[in-house]
Amino acid sequence: MKRITYIFLLLFCQWNIVAAENRVNFTNSNLPVLLFNTQDKTITGKPIPCSVQILNKPENTNQYGSLIRIHGATSQGYPKKSYRIVFNLPVEFFGLKKTHQFVLNAAFIDPSLMRHKLSYDLFLSLSTPQSPRYAAASRFVEVILNREYIGVYLFMERINRQLLNLRKFDSNNFAHSVIYKAVDHAANFAQSGHNGYEQQEPDLSKKQYWQPLDELNKFVSSAKNEDFFNPQTGIASKVDIENAIDFHLLVLLTSNSDGITKNYYLVRNGQEKPPLTEKFFFIPWDYDGSFGRNWDSSHYPHNIWLSNHLFDRLMENKEYRTRFANRWNELRQAQFSEEFIVGLIDDNVQTLGNAIERNRKRWPEARNHYRDHTTFEQDIQLMKSWLKKRLDWLDKEINRRAGS
Repeated sequence: MKRITYIFLLLFCQWNIVAAENRVNFTNSNLPVLLFNTQDKTITGKPIPCSVQILNKPENTNQYGSLIRIHGATSQGYPKKSYRIVFNLPVEFFGLKKTHQFVLNAAFIDPSLMRHKLSYDLFLSLSTPQSPRYAAASRFVEVILNREYIGVYLFMERINRQLLNLRKFDSNNFAHSVIYKAVDHAANFAQSGHNGYEQQEPDLSKKQYWQPLDELNKFVSSAKNEDFFNPQTGIASKVDIENAIDFHLLVLLTSNSDGITKNYYLVRNGQEKPPLTEKFFFIPWDYDGSFGRNWDSSHYPHNIWLSNHLFDRLMENKEYRTRFANRWNELRQAQFSEEFIVGLIDDNVQTLGNAIERNRKRWPEARNHYRDHTTFEQDIQLMKSWLKKRLDWLDKEINRRAGS
């Protein structure tokens, strides 16, 4: 009887929202529908209290307390906003890792709505038990905010210490866990210091901790070649080279021109005692400008090489170029094959289903922000045709560089 009452209340709530919001009907939605309510109807960069419910999941009628605020930098200027959600207690939604911090990504400038997810899922697919590859796992959702339907969003994990299973800060440790976010093109490894980065771990309220990054940037920007490639004390002792190769290959595959000298995370785990054995590794972030589009939605060529000073130096080494090409050729038979990537695209289209049309009706002005005023369907075809040309070009270019 109690379950019947819950379902009746849920259906009553859904009917009210449908009636109030120009009859947005979620009956056939493939996606979870998240309902957010705030007392203060104006959401800014300052966190405010918010309640969260999953509307179309009768098995979960819980109401979750949280804080919500606007998220992003350039994207704050778009009509459809992205949001950061911090739950009062850790939650486990949609098969994602149990945690308390998430991002609602609007993907407003991406006509396909999927470039973030596609890129992160590709990087995650490269993980093995021995060599994990970290990125934000995500799920498509539809969102109602204060009784207003605001479209399709990507409900994403947020990169933090808990998600990465890093050692917790302890002032007595020999080396602390670090997460540095590259937020400016100065994060290109071409100079010493830490311009272009934000420190996210340790929490700045506990410790300002730039020494590990300063030491890495000084080494990459100024070390002599014999020191840089020294087998014991060189770059391979400081950076996870296999991770760096996979990260660079992802940037090249996707042509994320905004993700090679900024918009990435540089992470290293902490250690209780010396000697230092932990290495830096990369995590991708912000991939709406990829797969044939730039960050401003303009078309991006298929035949451009992307790099930074660290990767330039690595590519000077013949042995490294061979390893790089071998890894590319290996992945081209698996996760980086055209068949595999097109399959991911098609799976996302099927998952989005009729939510695509609801989002289009909610944000008809979105096409005016795309340089070519494209539709969702046209952009999917653009991605696929661009991908084929990109893969063909990289096959030749990577193997050419390996042989030079």
